Amino acid sequence: MIKLFSTAFRPIIIQQRCFQRQYFYNFAKISKKDQERMDKKQEKQNLGLSKTIDFTVYQTKFDQYAQKFQEQLKKLQVGKLTPEMLDRVSIQAYGEKLPLSSLAQASQKSQGVLILNVFDESTIMDVMKALENSDLNLQVKKQDKQIVCQLAQGNTKESRMIAVNNLKKLMEDAKQNLRQIRHECIDDLKPYKKVSSEDTMRQVEKQIQDLFEKQTQQLDSLFKSKEKELLNN
Repeated sequence: MIKLFSTAFRPIIIQQRCFQRQYFYNFAKISKKDQERMDKKQEKQNLGLSKTIDFTVYQTKFDQYAQKFQEQLKKLQVGKLTPEMLDRVSIQAYGEKLPLSSLAQASQKSQGVLILNVFDESTIMDVMKALENSDLNLQVKKQDKQIVCQLAQGNTKESRMIAVNNLKKLMEDAKQNLRQIRHECIDDLKPYKKVSSEDTMRQVEKQIQDLFEKQTQQLDSLFKSKEKELLNN
């Protein structure tokens, strides 16, 4: 009797199984189509990303720093001492190392002479010591609350080499600043990572890297030209 019952219902069971297979097949087929639509939508979003991101903003950041670097190069001359040349001097005061600009204000008296107005008279000797021990080859003397600072050499081989060394330090700072700008530009892309594929983001980051390399090459060219000028002055 049990065998007869199972035989009677076998066509119904087979039909149900066929229906289930067809249902799962259709479901898989629909899911595949939906996935294709989603992929195409994502692709359109990715293609539009380059239009959404304004690369001129990043280009401007690099260009502005390049302009600043060129202005620094103009001020760097053999036999000339400028306030900017003292920016790298650090002073040991108040139990820590501080930039000279936080302790004194430098003003140009003549081409090779600077006057430093020290804010706190108790730090004058600390400032003088730092200036004397710097690689700028300076002559330093105290006048009341002021410090008179001048180059020890004029237009000599030694003074030209000092100028070239200062140029190299400017270039080191410039490359570091360009790397910082590149880092900031890439950080600006973080919101786009949520809506874009990894391949798209790699392409965008490469465009920023290209801007960075182009600007670095431009600065290298400026550096070599200025180095030649200083050595042949």
